[in-house]
Formats: sequence, C-alpha cells, structure tokens
Amino acid sequence: MIFEKIVLDNFGIYKGHHQIELTPPSPKKAIILLGGLNGSGKTTLLDALQLTLYGKFAKYSNRGNSNYFDYLGRMINYHADPRKGASLELQFKHFRDGKEESIHIQRSWYSTGKAIKETLEVERNGIFDLALTDNWYEYVEEFIPSRISNLFFFDGEKIEALADREKTADLLRIGIHALLGLDLVDRLSTDLLTVERNKRKTQLQSRDSQEKITSIENQIQALDEKFLELVEQKKAAKKHLKASEKELQQLEAEYRREGGELFEQRFLIESKLEEAQQKHFEIEEQLRELAAGDAPLLLLQDFLRETEKQAILEKEAQHYRELQDEIEKRDAILLELLKKHKVKKSALSAIENFIATDKAKRQKYIETECYLNIDTMAFAPLQKSHFQEIQANVEKLTHKVEKAQENINAYEQQIASIPDPESLEGITEKLKEQQENIKKIKLELNVLEQELLRVEHEKAKKQKTLSQLYEIAARESFLQEVTERVLTHSKKVRRTLEKFRLAMTKKHIRRLESLILDSFHQMIRKEHFINKIEIDPNNYTLTFYTSSHERLLPESLSAGERQLLAVSVLWGLSRASGRPLPAIIDTPLSRLDGKHRQNLVDNYFHQASHQVILLSTDEEINQKYYQILKPAIGREYHITYDEKKQSSIVKDGYFFKIDD
Repeated sequence: MIFEKIVLDNFGIYKGHHQIELTPPSPKKAIILLGGLNGSGKTTLLDALQLTLYGKFAKYSNRGNSNYFDYLGRMINYHADPRKGASLELQFKHFRDGKEESIHIQRSWYSTGKAIKETLEVERNGIFDLALTDNWYEYVEEFIPSRISNLFFFDGEKIEALADREKTADLLRIGIHALLGLDLVDRLSTDLLTVERNKRKTQLQSRDSQEKITSIENQIQALDEKFLELVEQKKAAKKHLKASEKELQQLEAEYRREGGELFEQRFLIESKLEEAQQKHFEIEEQLRELAAGDAPLLLLQDFLRETEKQAILEKEAQHYRELQDEIEKRDAILLELLKKHKVKKSALSAIENFIATDKAKRQKYIETECYLNIDTMAFAPLQKSHFQEIQANVEKLTHKVEKAQENINAYEQQIASIPDPESLEGITEKLKEQQENIKKIKLELNVLEQELLRVEHEKAKKQKTLSQLYEIAARESFLQEVTERVLTHSKKVRRTLEKFRLAMTKKHIRRLESLILDSFHQMIRKEHFINKIEIDPNNYTLTFYTSSHERLLPESLSAGERQLLAVSVLWGLSRASGRPLPAIIDTPLSRLDGKHRQNLVDNYFHQASHQVILLSTDEEINQKYYQILKPAIGREYHITYDEKKQSSIVKDGYFFKIDD
C-alpha cells in the first residue's frame, strides 16, 4: 500500500485548500519528511489521515470524550463558513487479489446550524464505486484493520510510556490478539460463558439457590458500582494532583523570582566572595613583588639605553687614555727609524699625516666627559627581552586582578540582592502547605489504588462463589436434554478455543520473538548484548537472555534501551502482520536521548516500511539527523503558520537546506 496524496480543505488549522504529495519517488527514497514547530499542524495532518480512513472509528489525538459529530464541527476551520464545511481526500494504491487498484476517498461535512451532516465518496480506479462507498468500513478493515492501526500510525510521545514493562505486555497482548484474530476467539469464549450462565439459570429449581444466586449477583453489581465510583474518584484525585503540582510549580517560580534560591545559597555566595577577595589579594601581592623588583625600570628604558651608550664611550675613553703615552712613544720611534733609513719624503709625509689623524681621533675619545664610571656589564641583565618578559607578567597579573575584581563585584551584587528572610516567610509557608497537600493527594491515590485492588479481589471471590452456586443449582435441578447438550458442547468448544488460542499464540510468539530480537539488534547495534527474547504466552511479559544464557528483565535495561525495545516491539508486530503498509510516525524522537535518537536515525527510519512518513520538529530531526536521512528522503515539506493568511501552510523543503 502506498499513500499517494492527501488533500485538506478548511480542516482544523488549515484554512483553504492544501494538497500534499506523498508518493516516494523511488524505493530507495521511501521517507516523506514533514517538519513543523509544535502547534503548526503536524498532528492535525496525522489526524486527517486517520479520520479519512476510519471516520468515527479513528484514533485521533484531540477528540477526547466528545461526540464524533461534535468533533467534526470543531475541526471546521475557524475562519471558514460552517455551512460550506470542511473536507478531506486521500488517494492510495494497493494490491487486491493480485491486482493493483487506486482508491480515492473524499470525506466531507458541513453544519446545518442544528447538526453536522457527513458524506463519504469512494472511487476505485477513477470511477465512483457505490458498493465500496456503502461498505467502506468493512473494506478498510480488510487491508488495514483499525485495531492494529497503532502499529503503523504511532506517536513518538507515547514511546516512553510503552517502555514500561506492563505497557509493553499490554501492547504485545493487543497486537498478537489483533493480528491472529484471537480477540474474536476471546469474545466467543465470553459469549459462550454467558450462554452457559443463562442456561444454568433456567435449570434452577431451588428457591434457596435462586435467592443465594440473586444475592451474590446483587453483591457483584454493587461491587461493580463501587469499582466505577472508585475509578471516578481516582480520576478526580489525579486531576486534583495535576492542578496542585501546577500550582506548586507556579509557587516555586514565584519563590525563585523573590530570590528564594539566592537566600538558600547565601552561605555559598559569601564563601565564594571570600575566595574571590583572597585571590584578588594574592594577585595584588604578586604585582607588589614585581613593583619591588625591576618593573619600575620599564619607565626608564630609553634612559637606560642612553646611559649604556655613555658607559661604552667612557670605557673607550679610558682605554685610549691608558694607551696614549705608549702610542706617542711608538710613533716617535717609528718616525725616527724612517728618517734614519732615509725613507722617501712622500712616504714619510703620508705616515706623519696618518699618525696625526689617528692622534686626533684618539684625542676625541680622550676628551669625552666621564661621569658615570660604570662597568658596561652592569647593563647585561637589562636588555629588551627582560623588559618584555616583565611587561607580559604585569599585563597578565593586571588582567587577573581585574577579573578577580569583577567576580567580587558580581558576588557583592548577588549578596545585595538576597532578600530579607522575613520577606520570604509568606511564600515559604505556601510552598510547605502545597507540598503537604500534594503528599495528602498522593496518599489518597494510594488508598484508592488499594481499595480498587480489594474490590477487584472481592469481586473475583464473589464470581467464583457464583459459579459454584450455578454448578450446585444445576446439579440439583432437572437438566433438560437440550440444555445439557448446550452446556456440554459449550464447554468443549471453550476448551477447544482455549487450546486453539494457546497453540496459535505459542506458534506465532516464536516468530514474533525472532522479529522483535532482530529489530532490537538492528537498532541498538549490540548483537551480543541480548541473544534471545522470550514472550510469556500467559501474561505476554518479556524476558531477555544474554549470550552467556543469563536471564535479564526489561527493568535492567537503561531508559533509552527500553524505549528502543518499545519501538522494536511495534516494528516486530508490524513486520509480523505481513501487511505492506506505510509507517507514519509523529514526534519520532521527542522522548529519546541523543545516543538512542542516533540509533533510530541510523537503523530504523529508512527501513521501517516501504513508505515512511515522519512528522518532526527541527529539534528532533535536526541538521545532523537530516544530513544522515537525506539520501533516503523522497519528499520533504515544511509546515508553518502564516499570520497573514491565518492558516498553516505546507511548503516544499525542510527546515534546513543541504545539497545532495
């Protein structure tokens, strides 16, 4: 089966005409992704699919306990004319008797002012089919029975609830019974019991037995009424608890606004303030140590460089002073030797000029004013790299002291905003009263639960007594041949039905165990974690076995693993149904953590069915998961609410645009 398109006309939040194509372009692109924020109309779209198919038998989200036609009236768009009403169309194709046929359903309704009028028209292969229209509910049950629709149309919000052991057992029981038709077997057994009870009543001859039976029946009826009364009380208590918890949340919010949490943390804040002040003092101490060292010389760097140059000049002058007499003696001896050896006048003149020039140069250094008398080695540690290091330390400590001061200011501001204890007395008292009130309501709920169990137990005892009285009265009475035959055959049939039910259950449970295990392995990707799954055919509870044959209960799994188990059960049941139906999943990842969301995205959505319709927010199928699913996405839409049009609209494309 493939959903090809759906058309909404003035339905719910969708004003006007909206058509959405749902046919996957290819088997490898089976996912139809519809994205929208909460309240934009995703769930309304899922409701539209269910309503179009099942009408008054649909399991949609917001009908509650209201009448079907009241619900239809509410689902006419607020801005539309109720007399023109609303309509839904769904076109799909499926195989029947080996042949593919196209089905087009149009369900429309309008208000007459006093009542809602509904019409249904069904076309087969483009031709209106009156017989199919008149018998639509029987026809739709053939290929997608409403009792197993939750295996294919499911809300991700409910996965967390299904992860509970009892809920999982209920899901398996309902799914197995629906898939195998065992609910009809159970109903037949119940009907046979009713026939037997009625037949036994006709055999009662003893007034005493009849009176006892009547008394027990009255007691059972009274217990039934008591049970219903307790159920209503429990509903009221839960409603009261919900309202009280909401009020408590409001009080807690008010307590936070009034600074209650700051008041509770005042000692911690004061401690942090002391730590920040101590840190500030320590950093200032480090700055003082720097100031006591070479740091002040940062202000004299240019002066120090000039002083170093002067020291070098003075050192040169001292050097030349020490050599002056010796050089002059040497020069005189040199000239005397040159004259003695009768050197050419030109050469002698050149040497005399050189000696005079050199003497003038030395004289310049000798005349340098010497007032420092400092060794040049004294400037060795005062180089540029040393001052750069000091500058970096100063800046680092200055930044730290500023940060410490900011922290001090922040903590002082928090301390200043801490309210006076007396100003919180009123709200604190209200919080305590509300918390005590919630405790009382929970205690009341617990008492009601115990009372419900007691009534159920007592009713079971009375029913057992009643059955015994029926048997006694039957033995005491003259049993007519027809009645005996009915009772005898009824018991045989019930025993046969019970054997049949048990045999069918055991037979298909083995296959279902394998399918659930395979589904679980595909999603969790830990194949050696759980090696075997067993379903108890009596209570439908699950038990797991590791590769080392250790027995595990579902409670030993993590919360995320239990949720994946719930999805595996749904997936296994849908695979066991043998029906090639689309999978439609609303809020697919809302209750899962990141790790297990990844498992669903990687291992489930692209193979959940040959057509998978996902209704998601941008926080569920986010940019990361969208990138992973993109190769399997055949169509994608974005549902948004247009304030100008006062309607939700459906556009091509998802929240994010990623190139293939």
